[in-house]
Amino acid sequence: MSLPSDMNLAWADPALQRAAVALADGAPGQARDLLAATTDPDRRELYVSVLGDAGRHQLKALRELASDAGDDPHALLLLGSALGFAAWAARGAATMDHTAEDQVQGMLGFAAQSRTMLGRAAALAPDDPAPLVALMSVVKAAATDRHEPHRLFKQVDALAPDSFMGNQQRLSMLCRKWYGSTEQMLGFTRERVALLPDGHPLLSLVPQAHIEVWVDGWMEGNFAGRIYRRFTYGPLKRAAVRDEVDRASDRMLAGAAAFADHPWAMMAHQMFGAYYAHAGAKAKARVHLERGGDRASEWPWGYFGDASVELQNARSAAGL
Repeated sequence: MSLPSDMNLAWADPALQRAAVALADGAPGQARDLLAATTDPDRRELYVSVLGDAGRHQLKALRELASDAGDDPHALLLLGSALGFAAWAARGAATMDHTAEDQVQGMLGFAAQSRTMLGRAAALAPDDPAPLVALMSVVKAAATDRHEPHRLFKQVDALAPDSFMGNQQRLSMLCRKWYGSTEQMLGFTRERVALLPDGHPLLSLVPQAHIEVWVDGWMEGNFAGRIYRRFTYGPLKRAAVRDEVDRASDRMLAGAAAFADHPWAMMAHQMFGAYYAHAGAKAKARVHLERGGDRASEWPWGYFGDASVELQNARSAAGL
């Protein structure tokens, strides 16, 4: 079977493709073995994220695998990640005040189970940041208190300061709609990218932050104003915003060759491509979309519509 389109497919890794397809088809052993054989933290982080998403419809098989494996951190990590994705699927994409009670209860149930599995995996492998990075998404959705997301990020930052997903989740947590403010989010972004080497995928935090500012605009003002902002992309086109994203883009491209094999490079280029496509900068979009491939990441394209359709439309508009 093929992988569903509503997940991050912005990667090119034959081993991951085989394991994810097998898992989506109900056979999780290959996914567990792939995690066990992977020590590179960036690649391991990608594997945990993709396999967790692919496995959210195969929880029975993953529970059986984890039960048979006992204290195996890889099987526990795989199940914990899948449960985290199941929690988000149960919750839905709406804000909490537009989420039904049964959705909330479903989310909380899966989130509690995910916490247990990821906590066990972290205890068995205390030097592995992957369980804590996976837990960040769960904590964002169902924090025990408003300070828990910040405490957890400190743990992740101590183990893996350049974690792509860890920093991406931190930026999201600092949005006004979650546990911070626009000022905190932008301040974090600028601090993080300042010392990065050229070409590092985390330079994509800059377009990510400004897309989040645009999304935040949907929640302000009356209905007509929100609809207008939703479809005009005004915050993405402001001169100061464009200048900041251009500087990050120039740095990303200047060192692109050095990071061409980074597991998150394709997703990072798609973030720049999504920003430029909706800011009306087709030439800029093309440069990044060429490097981002033709398989969509659900984020950020999902903010604009169907991720696969949005990516293909942007590539077509850019002449690809």
